[in-house]
Amino acid sequence: MKAPDITRLLRDFALLIARVAATYEKDTALQEDLIQDISLLVWRALDSTEGSKNQFREESTLKTYIARIAHNRAVDHVIKEQRRHATSKEYDESSDTFSTPANSHEQVLDLMSGLHKLKINYRQVIALQLEGFSFPEIATTLGLSEDAVAQRASRAKQQLAKLMNRS
Repeated sequence: MKAPDITRLLRDFALLIARVAATYEKDTALQEDLIQDISLLVWRALDSTEGSKNQFREESTLKTYIARIAHNRAVDHVIKEQRRHATSKEYDESSDTFSTPANSHEQVLDLMSGLHKLKINYRQVIALQLEGFSFPEIATTLGLSEDAVAQRASRAKQQLAKLMNRS
């Protein structure tokens, strides 16, 4: 794939990448950094001149491949931020480091607030389901079995329902 094709693909999948970033990071500036990191990783993975060992081999859909890159980078970002906050005196363990932009609709904010309270492995599955991915696609994206995805989705929905009923 050539650079102009990658540019078009990044534009086509910009909303997917932005939603992934918003799912994992509440700080707008850090969201932008995460979006740039994800975009760079996608660019490198799809640029045939890079010779990347992680190049797209058409074993899944392009959307699934990009979502996998985005989610993996977002998880790395969360781990890095949690470590950074854990060493900070101001860190409040009762608060969550994940949120959505303030200009979202109230219902979406409630859902995102609930999502941010889920463990990361459950959050990943629900976030991908909200993007319209099927269980097989989610399994491919996260490197899990379909049964594991189904189990995580079920548990996540139960926990999310409890969280949403409390608000």
